[in-house]
Amino acid sequence: MSNMKVTQVEEVDYGMYIWQLPDGKFVTDGDGGYLSIPSKKGDIRRINLLKNTAKSYGLEEGRAVYWTGHRPVTDEEYENQKERLKWGLVPDEMDLPALLEDLKQKKSRGIL
Repeated sequence: MSNMKVTQVEEVDYGMYIWQLPDGKFVTDGDGGYLSIPSKKGDIRRINLLKNTAKSYGLEEGRAVYWTGHRPVTDEEYENQKERLKWGLVPDEMDLPALLEDLKQKKSRGIL
């Protein structure tokens, strides 16, 4: 059992790159929003856009880190997601893997 390898399975082909400083912290604005750009993994054009934006803010050092399955949401979308969570629904209507899993669970319990 000690030889088991764990690998991350990316369920979707979208995500976002976030700018990370050398100390491991992520760059945020005053409202907690990340310096980020939505992208597919490995999109050099989008990575360079993020890198140039970071440089324009005087952040010469750092790197783009990919978060699979993440996307930026507006304050209104966030509030909607919180309401959906309260109602027992999948919070993000754009989270296809979660929606499919929810549908599968409901079918297995005879709800649908």
